[in-house]
Amino acid sequence: MREKIYYWKCDSPLSYEEKRTYNDKYQESDITATVAAIASVHFPGRECRVEATGSAGNHYAYLLHAGDQTWFFRADDGRIDDDYMDAESAVMARVREAGVPVPEVMVTDTSLDRFPVRYQIMAFVPHPSLRELDQDGTLDRVAVSRQLGGYVARFHGIGGDGYGFLNTAHLRDTGEFLGLDATHADYFHKCLDDHLGYLRDVDFLDAGTVRGISGIFAKFAGLLNLEQPALVHKDLAFWNVVGTDREVMAIIDWDDAVLGDPVDDLSIPLCFYHGDVIEPLLEGYRELRELPDDFDERVSLYLLRNMLWKAKIRHFMGYFDMGGSFFIRSRENADSLEAFTRARIQMAMTALM
Repeated sequence: MREKIYYWKCDSPLSYEEKRTYNDKYQESDITATVAAIASVHFPGRECRVEATGSAGNHYAYLLHAGDQTWFFRADDGRIDDDYMDAESAVMARVREAGVPVPEVMVTDTSLDRFPVRYQIMAFVPHPSLRELDQDGTLDRVAVSRQLGGYVARFHGIGGDGYGFLNTAHLRDTGEFLGLDATHADYFHKCLDDHLGYLRDVDFLDAGTVRGISGIFAKFAGLLNLEQPALVHKDLAFWNVVGTDREVMAIIDWDDAVLGDPVDDLSIPLCFYHGDVIEPLLEGYRELRELPDDFDERVSLYLLRNMLWKAKIRHFMGYFDMGGSFFIRSRENADSLEAFTRARIQMAMTALM
C-alpha cells in the first residue's frame, strides 16, 4: 500500500477534507465502542474501562484499564487498506533488542476479520510526552536530547535490504526488513513533484523558489547514493518521546519508519528545534556512532526535503492557525508556526547554495 507514499500523513489517498477530520477525530468519529469490544476479547472476565487520550495524528489512542492493569491501545480508522502496523510492531521488537526503550507490543491485528480497525495493544509507559514537559518549561532539553542521541545511534545500527517503507508481505513471510524501493534516490524523490506543486499552487512557495529547490536537489543528487540503508524513525520529536524532565523512558510512534540514511533522522529535529536540542543530541549520538564527513551538506539536504512535506501537512491540516498547547507548538515557533516553517526552508536552502 505504501509503494507510492513518501510520508503517510501527507501522501495517503484520503482527500484533504477527510484528513482534516483527524484534528477532531475523538469528537467527530469516536471508536470507543469498538475499542471496548476489542478489549473484551483480549481481557476476558475483566472489567475494562476505555479512556481516550485525545492525542493528535491519524491514529486513535486509548488507555485500556483492565482490572488493576493499564494498557495502551492504538488503532487506525479502517478506511484505507494499510497494514503497516505489522511493520511498525516488528520494528519496535527489533529496536528493543538493540537496547532502545520502546513499549513492548502485546497484540497486533491488521486482519479486519473481527473488527473494522487495525490495532495494537502494548505496554503502557506511565510518563508524559516530552512535548508536554517542554511546553510547560520543566524539560531539561540538554539531558534528554543527549540520551535521545545515544538511543538513535543504537537503532541506526539496524539495517536491511532496499530503501523506503518496509515490504509487509515479505516481512510476514520471512521476518526480514526489505524496503519497497530499489535505491535511496527512488524513495527521496517519491511525491517530490506533488509536494513542491502543492506549495506553489497555494502560494506558499513562489515559482522561483520551487525552481531553486529543484536545482539544489539536482546539484546534490550524489549524496543519495547510499551503500547500505539503516532503520530511520522519520519523526524524531518531543511528542514521540515519553519520559521525565531529565530521562527518556520510551521512543514511540514508529509508523513512519523506513530504511534510509541515518542523517535523514538527524535532520528531523532541525525541523522543530534550536541548538539547545540539536547540539546535545549530536553529542550523544557521536559517543556511539560517527557522523559522515559530509554531514553538514547532507543534513541540510534532508532538512529541506523534510520541510517540504511538513509545510504541506501544516498548510492543508490548518496547523498554522492553531496555537496554545497544540502538539507542534514550541518556544521556537511560538510567535508564528508559518514564519518558522518558511525560515527553516530558507535556512536549508542557504546552507546548500
